[in-house]
Amino acid sequence: MKGQGQSYIFYDIDVANMNYNGTDRTKSVAQLVRETIQMRPSLMDALKMRIVNYSALARMLQEEIGEGSLEAVKAAIIRVSDEIEAEKGLQEERVLSILRESVVRLQDKIAVIISKRMLDIPYIVTAYLTDSYVYIVDQTRLREKLPESVQATSNLVALILISPQRVEKTPGFVAFITGLLASREINIVEFISCSTNTVIVLDSSDALNAFRLLQNYT
Repeated sequence: MKGQGQSYIFYDIDVANMNYNGTDRTKSVAQLVRETIQMRPSLMDALKMRIVNYSALARMLQEEIGEGSLEAVKAAIIRVSDEIEAEKGLQEERVLSILRESVVRLQDKIAVIISKRMLDIPYIVTAYLTDSYVYIVDQTRLREKLPESVQATSNLVALILISPQRVEKTPGFVAFITGLLASREINIVEFISCSTNTVIVLDSSDALNAFRLLQNYT
């Protein structure tokens, strides 16, 4: 509710929705607004930067969620914005402190190999997916011809970050790195994060730009 000094009273209005099996599912307007915003990174970013017209966003979300008054939706948006602002500073400082202690290096002549079956080849790092194995390898160490069934992309560059141990328990580190690269239109060919190592495989044309970008933070 808007009052003097642009203050708001935050409502948590319960709404009941009937799902298809006939059971009631009750959520508040605030919960629905929060969940809708959290599913949209662009909205999260706009709220972090305080560049949102709350009234216009409230009208859009009210129509989308189909619940609550315009005032209640707007109040919930402002609450979420305040929460994001409080969390942003702490999270960014934790991530930046890890980057400052990280070592960044480049390795060229990298190949990414994807195979339906396990391969007996030397690799830098590997990951097993639900239906295939992914290998990031130094292509100069491959001595034998690969099976025709594998998918291989060669002449790539690996950007390797070696970080302190606490990176394993710090949320947002990977999101910060990938967001930073995306903001410069740098495409990630392959990405594997394991323990304190983060391996980002890039096209050779993007490698130096990515390296310089990350070095600004280390």
